Amino acid sequence: MRSIPRAAVPLAITMGLVAASPAAADAGPSAKAHASGSPAVELIYPSIVRARIARTERALERATERYENGSPLDAVPTFKVVRRQLAAAWRGAKYVIRTTPPPVPPEDLARVRRRASVAQDEGGPTYATPAESGFAVLSLQHDVSAEVVQLIDGSHGAGLNAMSKTLYLTLDRRDRAIQDIVTLSPPAPPEEPDLSRVHARASQEEGEVVTFDTVMPNTVAQFDDELQAIAGTEADATDLTAGGRRLLDRASTQVTATKARVNTLWPPVPPED
Repeated sequence: MRSIPRAAVPLAITMGLVAASPAAADAGPSAKAHASGSPAVELIYPSIVRARIARTERALERATERYENGSPLDAVPTFKVVRRQLAAAWRGAKYVIRTTPPPVPPEDLARVRRRASVAQDEGGPTYATPAESGFAVLSLQHDVSAEVVQLIDGSHGAGLNAMSKTLYLTLDRRDRAIQDIVTLSPPAPPEEPDLSRVHARASQEEGEVVTFDTVMPNTVAQFDDELQAIAGTEADATDLTAGGRRLLDRASTQVTATKARVNTLWPPVPPED
């Protein structure tokens, strides 16, 4: 279904997600990677996030098939479902972030690590952290954005209007999601950026809880992928209207600004010597 290969975003999470119960196991494929880039494991996401992501993915697939098999007008009602479920997915992630208890105190961390290690060795479940759940929805927003960008070529009238609504809602919701993350789970204080990044790296290496400090730099690859898709579509489109080109230009400006904000709030961890 994807017109942009997922390999272009190596750290994105597969969106079907792991079911928390046998009854929900058919919701989609398992997520095979941590947002932090740690070794592949199966993550169990909260159902309030998992189900809404799965619905969005299914609606996006239906909308794309209707666009490809008929005309953009055929996909208009389904893109409304995409927008509705995409918004719901972030509301679910925001609820998880807002209501999750505070991190384990340092004196209890070693015990929790040992218990988690034993559970994983015995094939026990690995539950997604709030940051991993948030990153899953950010990756979903990327999927929707990248898909719509390449459907704009050939879209006219009401079809183009549906693409415009879907793309800008996605980009706007992502910007609001980033602000929610800043508000609910703020980055490390700016006066100690180097120390905070060292701690983030240490957490990743030692198996501590994944936080937004470790996952947010991974969104930059998604922004770059979207910017490439926009530039490529504008360069090789065969049926791109003037309105479609303006839409892509505005989207490029917004994605570039979002990328700059993330790089400022969560600068990438410098490579080790």
